Amino acid sequence: MQKCLSVLVVLLLLGAGCAPRAVAPDQIGASRFGRLVEGAVTESDIKGGWVRPHPGPFWWDQIEIEQDVYDWSEADRVVTYWQERDQALLATLWPFAQWDQARCHSNESTVKHPFGDEQVWLRNVCHNESFDEWVNAVVERYDGDGADDMPGLRYGITHWEIGNEPDLQTSELSFFQSGPSAYAEVYRLAYAQIKQADPDATLLFGGMAAMHQFGRAFWEEVFTSERERVEVFNIHSLGASDQFYAKEYHEFLVQNGFLQPSFWITEALVGSRFFQWDEQQKARMTLVGYAQAFANGAARVFDVGRHDPSGGPGDLAEQTFARVVELMDGFEKAEWIGQNSLIKFTFSDRVIFVAWDGVKLPLSVSGRVQTVRYDGVRKQMDAREVRADEPMFVIVP
Repeated sequence: MQKCLSVLVVLLLLGAGCAPRAVAPDQIGASRFGRLVEGAVTESDIKGGWVRPHPGPFWWDQIEIEQDVYDWSEADRVVTYWQERDQALLATLWPFAQWDQARCHSNESTVKHPFGDEQVWLRNVCHNESFDEWVNAVVERYDGDGADDMPGLRYGITHWEIGNEPDLQTSELSFFQSGPSAYAEVYRLAYAQIKQADPDATLLFGGMAAMHQFGRAFWEEVFTSERERVEVFNIHSLGASDQFYAKEYHEFLVQNGFLQPSFWITEALVGSRFFQWDEQQKARMTLVGYAQAFANGAARVFDVGRHDPSGGPGDLAEQTFARVVELMDGFEKAEWIGQNSLIKFTFSDRVIFVAWDGVKLPLSVSGRVQTVRYDGVRKQMDAREVRADEPMFVIVP
């Protein structure tokens, strides 16, 4: 008892607290799943998972409120909040400061702020050195190297996303007003400063807004100039594709000469361009959609869910997503078996199939297995008796 009290005193003095953490430091960010957060979504229950605050606090003139005047309070608050919950941050760097934009765009048109009502410029950077200094300061504060870090930083931010959907430029919504060459320059500037501050950091392009033709043309030009600096590709799918565009995006990248592309889907919302799905169908397609996305090459997928202004696909789909994370996270390999409706997930200690559309298991699978339907119904049965009349997991010990 005396020894336990002594250990407790030491822990308290060190500020470690009494309860053990749910996730070891080296497991934070190991998950293949993340969530879009902020607004209505302020929690994420994915163990060691990712969060993508949207829009997040890393907007240039929200931190550098005027030239050389920094306010870190909101960014520090957001980082602290998610680190207390053992979540890895995918941080979006927004390359816009109105005091900088006015330097060279004052005679050009503005757009409605994508997250507000005011009119703003969202164009290419005017003064490169000012932008360089800001990016370097941000990464230095949150890289976790012990130099100029945020007070109380537990672990570094390792992944930085440069802007958001720069190819989306409509009269209703725009995240970037300049062309692909201007975005490529912003990416190039950010790349140099991020790597200078943290050589081990990883950069993502701003997410491609679906698979429209104008987006393809935009990104093809960006890829041409930034081929040597490509690290992780990025796409969004909001109720538009039953497998979150993973198949089409992978094919698009291969067509552009990236034969083994690493890509994330940082906005995934269950839905269909062609059908009106009810809540049960959205729940079914939550399981099928995530399984297909990984089998088609996605490395990580971020759930939009309740963050969407529509309220998301509903409670049943949310419950199914929780089962997807529980059973699918941590896989080492995802692969199609046959042409359709059967995907094999290989783990270090087991195999799990995702099956649907009445498919049966391969003849090579025998013995007792456990099935878990999309809605949580579980059964123990012989492998030869399994028929996936509803989307399900099949756990092979």
